[in-house]
Amino acid sequence: MKEYKTEEIRNIALVSHNGAGKTTFVERVLFNTGVTTRLGDVQNGTAVMDFEEEEVARHSSIAAAIAPIEWKNCKINLLDTPGYVDFIGEVNAALWVAEGAAVFVEAVAGVEVGTEVVWQAAADRNLPRMVVINKMDRDNVRANRAYNSVIENLKGNFVPLQLPIGEGPSFKGVVDLLSMEARLGDKDERGPIPDDMQDAAEEARLAVIEAAAEGDDELMEKYFEEDTLSDEEIVVGLKLAMAQGLCIPVLYSAPQAGIAVVPMLNAMTRLFPHPGETGPFQAASADGSAVEYPVSDDSPLAAFIFKTREDPYGKMSYIRMYGGVLESDTRVWDANIDSEVRIGALQLLRGKDQIPVKRLHAGDIGAVVKLGDAETNHTLCDRGSKLQLPPIVQPNPIASVAIHPVSQSDVAKLSQAMNRLVSEDPTLSWHSEKATRETILTGMGTTHLDIAIKKAQSKFGVNLTTTIPQVPYRETITKTASAEYTHKKQTGGAGQYARVFLRLESLDDDAEFEFDSEIFGGAISAPFV
Repeated sequence: MKEYKTEEIRNIALVSHNGAGKTTFVERVLFNTGVTTRLGDVQNGTAVMDFEEEEVARHSSIAAAIAPIEWKNCKINLLDTPGYVDFIGEVNAALWVAEGAAVFVEAVAGVEVGTEVVWQAAADRNLPRMVVINKMDRDNVRANRAYNSVIENLKGNFVPLQLPIGEGPSFKGVVDLLSMEARLGDKDERGPIPDDMQDAAEEARLAVIEAAAEGDDELMEKYFEEDTLSDEEIVVGLKLAMAQGLCIPVLYSAPQAGIAVVPMLNAMTRLFPHPGETGPFQAASADGSAVEYPVSDDSPLAAFIFKTREDPYGKMSYIRMYGGVLESDTRVWDANIDSEVRIGALQLLRGKDQIPVKRLHAGDIGAVVKLGDAETNHTLCDRGSKLQLPPIVQPNPIASVAIHPVSQSDVAKLSQAMNRLVSEDPTLSWHSEKATRETILTGMGTTHLDIAIKKAQSKFGVNLTTTIPQVPYRETITKTASAEYTHKKQTGGAGQYARVFLRLESLDDDAEFEFDSEIFGGAISAPFV
């Protein structure tokens, strides 16, 4: 794969509820562009993007994966994310480094709970979005019902860029409202708009032009004067309107059959911004002050580790470039641990496949193996220009299990395995509960925890069983109380006499037990206190 500069790159996160067809779309794109010679299938375990053992077994994505696609002199980094809400951490990581989000909606089910979750996550990042009503060739599909589900359950100004030609098994293609022509079949054959759709297409194109005009004042003036815009002006206006959150395009596809995939790639390339168009990136300098630089090769080096993948042989760090150019076989500075790290061979990732490259330009996404102590959320920079990018914001874990090693050898490996699991997935955490003497693993749900336990066995050779955590019963002091006691004892010889004064006070919730003596002058020897 050739080198691509910042303005030729598009980083797009594919997000949805589980089962909406994101991975199938990527597999179709890989096949259509000649990257793979056989169409990968999620259900039979041949998908390039679902390569983890649990993904193959469950026929579903559980981790974000990357597919760089060369299309129309651009490189599109597609970030395929899991649909289960348990793995929202993977979705957040992908959205953090993307400049746009394609939200897939399954054509029969419509908007689901997971759709609303990822929609809000993308909105929180102020990302340009498009909606893809997917699997249009399934039985019982009703295009109007699917579209109404979008506009009733999601917030935004939705503007169809396409009209579906047929629905369900009779889905043949789409009417492209930008070029005003039909795009038919898996070969993307161009043809005239069907006669019975002419009026609907004209009306829908008018809505597209109006949405584009709202994106720029000059385009709005021209639209008022001439009552129309050119195709290129429509694209420019839509791109600006999407960046401002003024409109959200709606597209249709059936990737399993290969229908309407090419128009979607064209829309992604033309409507989503390149990394340099989204404004400067913000970071903290060595003295803690806030600085900002454009996303450019000319800016100081800033490479952000947004994901880590662990395996028995080490770890692979996924890197998003913000400033400068990162070269293979160089040394850089980890600003978070204030230490030098060595960059070995840089890679582009396609699923688990690694494509060696000499350098990564600003805005691009790649990977490097064995970065020492560098972890997720760390920033790689030049020693003479230290920068620290803000960490990915993740939710707090909400479900817990107590884990128990099966054998003594598992006990010895437990701590390291847990640390590596947490390094790979920041939404996991673990700790030892002193009161119950249990080891507690916490995550985003039962499925999340179940897969983590299986990863500990398959990746790190640690066999674990789980139980419901015990709840430690605790009492605490809520107010100050005082007491005193007079001790007298006479058993022959010198008698014993003492007065004891005691005061109990509450501490902060996180504070440990404290014992203080207020005896002055050494009147009583330390062993008696």
